[in-house]
Amino acid sequence: MDKELAKLEEWGVNLINDYEEVLQKTDPKSSQHKRIKRFSGELVANPEAYGELLDMAKSKNLSAKDLLQSIRSIESNLLDEASRGTSMSRKQLMSDVIHHMFAQRTGGDTLRRLAQGERSEARKILRDSFGKWGNVPENLQSLFRSWHLKSDVLKGVEAEALQSFGITKAGDLSTVKAHTTSPVSREITGTIPATTAAEAVEGMTPQFEIQQREGLAAVQESQPLMRDLDEISGIEYSTNLPAEQLKIRRNIFTAKPEQVRAAIQRNVLNFSKSSARVTRNVPGLFGIIPEYGEAIDEITGGRVFGVTSEMKAAEFERKRQASIKAKERGGKLSMNFGSIKFTLPELGVSELITTQ
Repeated sequence: MDKELAKLEEWGVNLINDYEEVLQKTDPKSSQHKRIKRFSGELVANPEAYGELLDMAKSKNLSAKDLLQSIRSIESNLLDEASRGTSMSRKQLMSDVIHHMFAQRTGGDTLRRLAQGERSEARKILRDSFGKWGNVPENLQSLFRSWHLKSDVLKGVEAEALQSFGITKAGDLSTVKAHTTSPVSREITGTIPATTAAEAVEGMTPQFEIQQREGLAAVQESQPLMRDLDEISGIEYSTNLPAEQLKIRRNIFTAKPEQVRAAIQRNVLNFSKSSARVTRNVPGLFGIIPEYGEAIDEITGGRVFGVTSEMKAAEFERKRQASIKAKERGGKLSMNFGSIKFTLPELGVSELITTQ
């Protein structure tokens, strides 16, 4: 790092630290505290990206709040969390989430609390071991939500491809999650009581290693689907793919939704946690009145056809077509459940029943 940039970084960090100190006294519950931690973490992880911003902020005497807001605006453009296709969007598929391979908050406030020289040295050592982190292309992995975080709700074409199978969130799948360890866990974001570069590196290295291990496992497991999408688009994805190429790739997927949905189903359904007993999914798929779901489940002993991790999409399609033809034939289906007798139109239920 050149001396001028080092001076600008030190100025920016001191400005933010002073702002935080005042805010702790005047408004300790302010939402700004969370922003301070996140975006100061981004600044010390990736100061090279903000050289011009820091120079402008210093020359115009911007406040720490304004500086943090500017960093936030740049991040919003890159992460495109609203899926609007921003000019700098790093998404390869609009329904994806941008996963930081290494979180900005890695090490909490450790680097921010170091003197400038120690901070620069610690950052260099960590980069030599793990690469750059923060909002730089190589750290921003466009990732299917199915492999991101257990609580993630699926969106866009990923949701469209899987919701009819009863899969609505990543937790419905046995996929490896990039965030097996919570991204806000102290195992990742804990501040190390360090005053030297050596102490900071020693304390932060395990925090990087956890994320590297979990993130790479998730990315690796999702590669068959990514390769299928590469084939559909004719553009091979990488984290360093220019924004213009990512936009072209997204536009191709928008124009070929059926192929994208089929690729997702082909590569994700094998990770479904559902057993053969998934009667609750049948109403949405085949038109069975939802109120009868539990009754059908009991009567058939849970043998209503569902998607298991072993079943192939082709088998599912064959069963679905058979049920459609059964519905077209008409007729009645009577079922006894305790003292209750149901008489329903023929809805292809028999075609959906499998033997155990």
